[in-house]
Amino acid sequence: MPTKPKAPTPKASTAGPNGKQPTSFLYALKHWQVERRAHGWWVAEAIPTFAAVRPTWHGPFATIETACLAIARRLAAETADRHTRHIEHHRLKPADPLYGLKPTTRLAGNGKAKADSVA
Repeated sequence: MPTKPKAPTPKASTAGPNGKQPTSFLYALKHWQVERRAHGWWVAEAIPTFAAVRPTWHGPFATIETACLAIARRLAAETADRHTRHIEHHRLKPADPLYGLKPTTRLAGNGKAKADSVA
């Protein structure tokens, strides 16, 4: 009895809005301000002067290096969150050159994603 050939399973599209596969991801990150006070260094996200919101300051940090590292940790968390959304949307796998995350980072299956983020 001849067997019927199976129809190919449809491949999930990972194309962007322009119908093409992404070749890179670019992230514009927030601006930060650093202030030296009598008892250490403080950092806050820069807020436009016309906004009726006051910045939330974090600190004190003993050195300018630790203040900059605090900013770097927050920027890394923001970038990882944004990139994770792209990975999940485009269904990228770890073997893909655009994947770019460590296995322990922020994917939806990781229940500790928000608990690990820096406030």
